[in-house]
Amino acid sequence: MTWKRNLEKCVRRCVRDRMELVPLLRMVLNKLASKMKLHVRLRVWVALATAYVLFMGLVHLLQIPLRSNTLHSHYDMSAEGVMKRHRALVKKEADKYAKAELQKSTAKMEKSKQVELLTDIFKKADTNVNGQLELQELSSWISIKTKEHLTLALRENFFMFTAIDQNPRNGVVSWDEYHYYFLKQHGYDDEFIKDHMYNHKGMPREIKETIMRDKAAWSEAARDNPDQLTIDEFLAFRHPESSHVTILNIVEEIIARLDIDGDSKLTEEEFSDPDTNQVPEDMTPNEYKQERIQEFKTIDEDESGSLDRRELLRYIDPRNVHHAEKEALTLLATADSNQDGVLTLTEVLDQSHVFMASKMVDAARSFHDEF
Repeated sequence: MTWKRNLEKCVRRCVRDRMELVPLLRMVLNKLASKMKLHVRLRVWVALATAYVLFMGLVHLLQIPLRSNTLHSHYDMSAEGVMKRHRALVKKEADKYAKAELQKSTAKMEKSKQVELLTDIFKKADTNVNGQLELQELSSWISIKTKEHLTLALRENFFMFTAIDQNPRNGVVSWDEYHYYFLKQHGYDDEFIKDHMYNHKGMPREIKETIMRDKAAWSEAARDNPDQLTIDEFLAFRHPESSHVTILNIVEEIIARLDIDGDSKLTEEEFSDPDTNQVPEDMTPNEYKQERIQEFKTIDEDESGSLDRRELLRYIDPRNVHHAEKEALTLLATADSNQDGVLTLTEVLDQSHVFMASKMVDAARSFHDEF
């Protein structure tokens, strides 16, 4: 055999080179052990293969079923069955988001719950664990919660759109489909919905107001057909802050309103002119102009002296950190009672109504109030 010849050559070489006996024996034993292990493995595999062949031959000869005829009989593998299960899973996921949205509202949270929530958020945002929130910590937390909300909004939009687009399933959502889904999520049964699809008599005032707001937002989001929305339009309807189309429309509106010379760019004078902008009641025109000049310099990334669409889009994008920094400054100015530049938990709780409506706590509510 080959391994024996190799072993003999090894022995002759060792003797010729006058190697010591112990290393020689060790080498011989290693060779033997290696070859024996290989033989054992080969014999095991041959035995297993033989047993498998004999077993399958016996099964074929006696026609023994390898699984029950009723196994997974409930699991419809047809195309229709697969789609049915897919729709059920999508509906379940969409219902989860809808119920979470109904339950997570902080607007009517009890005072004790507000204190508990704000305390928990304060501790999480206080990354250096010194019992104070600095501007950078507050800004970072708001930025994180903003990105979380925008990511969740995109995910929710897909599942909700797919779940609502049922009658018919045609890639668009009609107002009737959405309205039915909305009422269903608020606990109304099919018979009630059928009788009150267009007549909301008997419904709570809060739901009626929500329907009216939804109808107005629907009209703004619908670009082609006022009675139905595509998935992108549905995102603009449900979460305009996450929609690139909405942000682009805002930029176009700003340019159309402020671009006096019609060059599709905004100069510092055009951007900061109090006469073409809405000056807040708590600011003088000069104060407003100076603030807008500073804002202009922030937006003008290439320092060209004018703002183009790209710069405005990047600036208005809710993910831009300057939004978080601006809100953090506002919260700090509002709640920092001793003017030491940081916030304590007591200061936060003293202004709980301000923080509960901010992106620090409820990014969804804050965005929807803005848009």
